[in-house]
Amino acid sequence: MPVQKFRSLKEAEQALWCDIPDDAHLDRLERWWSIVDQFSPRSFPTGVRKYRSLEEADRDREKWLQEQPSFK
Repeated sequence: MPVQKFRSLKEAEQALWCDIPDDAHLDRLERWWSIVDQFSPRSFPTGVRKYRSLEEADRDREKWLQEQPSFK
């Protein structure tokens, strides 16, 4: 990978973006997300849930977050 020099943080941020992704770029993204998935698998609840209040929804969200694996 070649070394790049930037005059500002904005230039460095812009260099991270890929305007026209090719197949190789998409393959790298797929491999990256499969690695991330192995280290931090998450399972999202399926379906639509109804709540009587925001507090009830917040409690359910907190319960779900507590059940997720944490890497501290």
